[in-house]
Amino acid sequence: MSNDPAGSGERTVMILTSKVAQKSYGTEKRFLCPPPTSVLSGSSWWTNDCALTPPKLTIHISGEQTSQQGVLEWYAPNGTVLDGSSSAAAANNAAASGDSTMSAKCVSKHLHINDADEKRKRVEVLVKMQLGNGLQLGTLASKGIKVISKPSKKRQSVKNMELCIHHGTTISLFNRIRSQTVSTKYLGVSSNGHKGNGNGTCFVARTGSWDPFVIWIVDTSRAPDITAMPRKHHPTNPNYPPPPAIALQTDANQQPLAIHYNQAVVLQCVSTGLVSPVMVIRKVDKGSMVLGGNHIEDLSGTTGGECGDESLGDPVSQLHKIAFQIVQDPSIAHNNKASFRASPFDHHQQQSPQSTQEWTLPQSCQPITYLACLNDVVGMHKTTTTRTFIASRPQLNTPASKNNNPMSLPAKLQQQSGVMAARRRVNSLNDVSAVSTDSSNGQQADGACWTEDVSDAAVWTIVGTDCATYTFWTPPPLIAGNTAPITPFPTMAQVTDGNELLTIQGENLTRDLAVWFGDIKSPRTDYRSRESLTCAVPDLNELLSSPAIVVDEEDGQRKLPLLLVRGDGVVYRTGKFYSF
Repeated sequence: MSNDPAGSGERTVMILTSKVAQKSYGTEKRFLCPPPTSVLSGSSWWTNDCALTPPKLTIHISGEQTSQQGVLEWYAPNGTVLDGSSSAAAANNAAASGDSTMSAKCVSKHLHINDADEKRKRVEVLVKMQLGNGLQLGTLASKGIKVISKPSKKRQSVKNMELCIHHGTTISLFNRIRSQTVSTKYLGVSSNGHKGNGNGTCFVARTGSWDPFVIWIVDTSRAPDITAMPRKHHPTNPNYPPPPAIALQTDANQQPLAIHYNQAVVLQCVSTGLVSPVMVIRKVDKGSMVLGGNHIEDLSGTTGGECGDESLGDPVSQLHKIAFQIVQDPSIAHNNKASFRASPFDHHQQQSPQSTQEWTLPQSCQPITYLACLNDVVGMHKTTTTRTFIASRPQLNTPASKNNNPMSLPAKLQQQSGVMAARRRVNSLNDVSAVSTDSSNGQQADGACWTEDVSDAAVWTIVGTDCATYTFWTPPPLIAGNTAPITPFPTMAQVTDGNELLTIQGENLTRDLAVWFGDIKSPRTDYRSRESLTCAVPDLNELLSSPAIVVDEEDGQRKLPLLLVRGDGVVYRTGKFYSF
């Protein structure tokens, strides 16, 4: 186990994709947005074939007959893009100096899913890899992509895991003027050759590539300048940057929390850690008109809006058009909620008897601005129209009560319990009778009662993203000899510790795999099936002497990475650890 895995020959392939994609019908071609992207990093991918030569990638979608050759763009260690001649020169210099931190990106812009197979519900992006010396590494698959005919206009149930956008998950955002594919620009981050939150790091809009962002719900119950200890790493993915201090903290074993319209959120770039200003996510209704929620007096539950006094809307859904209202002063929402908690009875006494009969606009700060795509720059668009109600508020058949308060919805969702809930079918957001929309008489929800124009530049399409990561090390003969491909790539999904025996569940497990605890081989690995292995845990004293031990920053536990090693010496990183 090296302190410099890339320097010792370890390579990584990442395949980034959206979680859902639209099907193409007839002769139309709905290219996947964002375009699937393959990233090569780690030890030098250039190999000798008379001269140093880059690898070749062939990319296609499972079930499709056509494929396309991947075009690789190479990057220097500081993130600077290298052209054809400079990338070859950099590869030669890297080979001479032993530096091995060049990386490459392949953006596959023209992939689409045809309608030949009506029953096809999921697809994968398949990346066939061949080194420059002619050696076939094999074919690696992306995470599964759900195939849809078009974005759903129905209100999503928070139980629909695939079609909702969740707190702490990655998304892509793109802006497209008048449905023109050529005008599609993706939200990204430019670091100007610097990694992290250094000088020059800023949001940009690109046509050629995209960056995944983690979307976080902002905890408005905490002061924005609170000095609470932030988490050391992402709750479910240690490779992501740690969440910002203002993000709502959830437990790793908690049910995923769906993001709702009108909620305050921040975006965090996965690669640089750059965090956006606090923004309110708005639903785009028609054209560039956004919807907002009714002003509410009861701030005891989960609320939305820039000042924390606004009803939440429906759950945010995949491939919906949305806009981000930039919050001028995040402390207002906190102060409003803190004031309500300090004297809730005073607020109830001040509540107008008409407040449950007529809509009122929530508090706002001028000017009202939205995150906008301004050519290649991401800036702010200032609204020029006033907010107007879309209709008069419908008469409610039942008096408003705390049980009907739409703001208590997320708390109910988190609990996922209650005898009454188990006795009835939940169609969608049935817990929220006060915000339900009755399509038969045109009634509108409290979470979508007013509208304003934000311009086409401020309209973004949101979609969840996924990343399949493959990290491996190959013995030197692979570079020059005729060795078997590294695929099928074995993975670990779950590890169960039975004191002296580990049970491993995964995929593509074979008889010639051995489990290693860092640099220590398990005394015995037993093959059960393609999905299961068991292995003996090495002696504790032997584990304690390993130089590969890492200490978890949060709980202080000692950990060793679990590796799978094939009989011919190929080493597979699994992303799993043994804690002791």
